[in-house]
Amino acid sequence: ATELFLREEWNASIEAYSLIITLCTQTLSHNSHPTQNLRRSLCIALCNRAEAKSKLKNFHCALQDCDHALELDATHSKTLLCKGKILLCLNRYSSALECFRSAAIDGNAENASGYLERCKSLELLSKTGCLDLSDWVSNGFKGKVPELAEHIGAVEIRKSEISGRGLFATKNIDAGALILVTKAIAMERSIIMGGVQDLCEDAQLAMWKNFIDKVFEVVGKCYKTKGLITRLSCGENEDELEVLDVGLFRPESVEKDDGDAVVGVDMVKLVGILDVNSLTEDAVSANVLTRGNDCYGVGLWLLPSFVNHSCVPNARRLHVGDYLVVHASKDLKAGAEVSFAYLDPFCGLSKRNEMSLNWRIYCKCKRCRFKGGKCSPNRN
Repeated sequence: ATELFLREEWNASIEAYSLIITLCTQTLSHNSHPTQNLRRSLCIALCNRAEAKSKLKNFHCALQDCDHALELDATHSKTLLCKGKILLCLNRYSSALECFRSAAIDGNAENASGYLERCKSLELLSKTGCLDLSDWVSNGFKGKVPELAEHIGAVEIRKSEISGRGLFATKNIDAGALILVTKAIAMERSIIMGGVQDLCEDAQLAMWKNFIDKVFEVVGKCYKTKGLITRLSCGENEDELEVLDVGLFRPESVEKDDGDAVVGVDMVKLVGILDVNSLTEDAVSANVLTRGNDCYGVGLWLLPSFVNHSCVPNARRLHVGDYLVVHASKDLKAGAEVSFAYLDPFCGLSKRNEMSLNWRIYCKCKRCRFKGGKCSPNRN
C-alpha cells in the first residue's frame, strides 16, 4: 500500500489500504483487548487512505477517514495535518486552523508551521475581504497567480423583479468595494490561437462535454455541492424557486448527509442547470497565463449564479485563476439588486436583441424599457 502511495497510484493505494482497514477492523471487533500496535496500524492506514482520496479530490470521504482515525487517536499529528490540508482545500479556514494548531502541539510543529501561517492569512482575507491584487496587476500579471480566499460580503438572496431570484445588497456598498470572492466548482479551458470566433463547433462541444463531466464528478463526491447545485435554476418555474440562505454558500457551512450523499444528479437535469448558470471566463490574466494566446474558459460559480443581467449593470466580475471576484461598479444602496452585464453593454439595441435570442430571456432593465426592446440573459 505504501509503495503504491509513493508511486502516486492513488486508486490502487486506496484499495490496498482498504484491505488493511478491513482486516484491522475485523480483528478489533473479535478482540476485547486489542494491542496498541493494531490500533496504530488502523489509524495510519485510515490517514494514508484519506490522503490518497484527497489527491483524487474526494474530500468528503477523505474527511470521514480522518475523523475515524482521530476517534482512535485524537492526538495523531499526521492525521491532524492531513485533515487540516483537506479542510484548507475546501476553504474551511477556521476548522483547518484548529487542526494545524493541534498538529503543531502534538509533535508536528515543523510541518504544520507553514500551513498555520498560510491558513491565518487566508482566514483574515475571508473575514475582512481585504483583497489586494495591485502588485500582481502592476507587474503585468507575471509570476504565480495570487492565492485568494473565499469571501461573501453584505449580500443576501431574495426574490427578484428581474427574474426568479437575485443577489441583493444588505447595506450600502461603495463603488469599487468588494462584494464577493468565490472559487469555481469546476472549470474547463481551451487555448485558441486566433480568437474565440475561431473556436469551432466541435471544439466547443468537446469543452462543454468535459465541463459537464467535471461537474458531474464533483457532484458525485460531495453531498453539500450536490445539494447546492440541484437548487439552482434550470430555467423553469422561476417564481416557485426556493429563496436560499446565503449562509449555505459559506465554505464553513456543513449540510447533513441526506443518506444519498455521494449519488450524482440526473444528467439531463444537470445539463439544464449548467446551461442556465455557467459563465464564460473573460480574463486578461487567463490570456497572460497562456503566453499571449486567447484563452476561452467556462465554469460554474455557485453564488454568482444568482446575479441577474442588466444592460446598466452595477457590478463587474474579474477572473483570477479559478476564482471569480465581484466588485461594485456603482454605489449600491441597501436593498439594491446586484447585476452583471452578460453581454457587451456597448452594443446597440438591435445587436443585444439578436444575442438575446440565444438566451430566450426577456430583459426588463431601464435601458431596454426606455428603448422599447429586449435583450440578453438573466441568471438565477
